[in-house]
Amino acid sequence: MEAKENKNKIKITVVTPEGKVFEGDVDFISVPAKSGSMGILPRHVPIIAQLKTGTLKLVNEGKSIYIGVCRGYFELLDSRAYVLTESAILTDHENKDAVIADLKKKHDITSEITEETKKVVEAIAGFKALRH
Repeated sequence: MEAKENKNKIKITVVTPEGKVFEGDVDFISVPAKSGSMGILPRHVPIIAQLKTGTLKLVNEGKSIYIGVCRGYFELLDSRAYVLTESAILTDHENKDAVIADLKKKHDITSEITEETKKVVEAIAGFKALRH
């Protein structure tokens, strides 16, 4: 017999390519959505949102859990929420800003540019300079 779902809680799972970071029941979720921060309570309408690098805040019975996330997606359907993210780090209120700064530094899209791409960009810039 399956356990009965508690409609006054949201079951959330946070997953990265490396595996599950968090799973549990919560009373409230604050999501760092790309379009702006969103607060989610039980019985919220279904939603899918793109995440930006920021702090996912989970509240359960008055206790807060902070998870730094780096880009990804949030989905809520019925009383199940999923966070699929490139990277997630459990933290606390005092260290959350440092965790976010570290995630932004590590996952800065400009740092993902390869040496070959840099050479191509330099060649194009040189070619444009010759034309003027």
